[in-house]
Amino acid sequence: MKTEFIPASQIVANELSDMIFLQKIYQPNEKLPNEHELSAQLGVSRATLREAIKLLAAKGILNIKRGSGTFVSALEEQATDVFGLSYLKDKVKLVNNWFEFRLILEPSCIRLAIQNGTPEELQIIIDSANRMTALRERKEIPQEELIKEDQIFHIAIATATHNDIIQLIMPSLATAVRDSIITATQIGTDVKSIDNALTYHAKIAEFIEMQDADGAAMAMRYHLSKGIRDLNDSQNKESAQNTRLN
Repeated sequence: MKTEFIPASQIVANELSDMIFLQKIYQPNEKLPNEHELSAQLGVSRATLREAIKLLAAKGILNIKRGSGTFVSALEEQATDVFGLSYLKDKVKLVNNWFEFRLILEPSCIRLAIQNGTPEELQIIIDSANRMTALRERKEIPQEELIKEDQIFHIAIATATHNDIIQLIMPSLATAVRDSIITATQIGTDVKSIDNALTYHAKIAEFIEMQDADGAAMAMRYHLSKGIRDLNDSQNKESAQNTRLN
């Protein structure tokens, strides 16, 4: 069997990622040690370290500031495209794929969150749902405010799981939430999307308050399944209209 060659710079980049995301040695906005210190710490050449830093900077994990040094990116900027999905042109298909992936992942996440989360972490989820419920009273809901609150809700659930792998996916999950809301607006399902989020976030929060993991997981499944149905219904209508026009 042929062994795949992995460049030394990629190995070092992986080690640095672990130090940031798993070991929590370096926090968002924190400056890394200088090249001499960090290369000695990792046991690699400065040239290899520089290449590794460039790889992580390209993913948004590190921020290179000339004259100041290298910093861990702010949390909201970190690795927003760790799976390299930004090149995909069919955003509707991408959002649908994300919904399918989240349907597998997030019902289990909410179970883990209720099981492992601290009272403070669970309260963050509940507070986010309450703020979204309050948005119903507005005539218009600013898209960026909705995106931010939706991201807070789902990322807070991932954080409360205390699962390192799930937390590594968090930045991509935030991007998935943003893409789903923007795409819903573009294809005309934004009203349904907003109602879906406001309704089911509130239901999930109610189950969290009752410590009902089964109920919360069920509500999460309904929430994400409805997102898929609304997206597919819109695509089917568009396809039917195109068929009639042709």
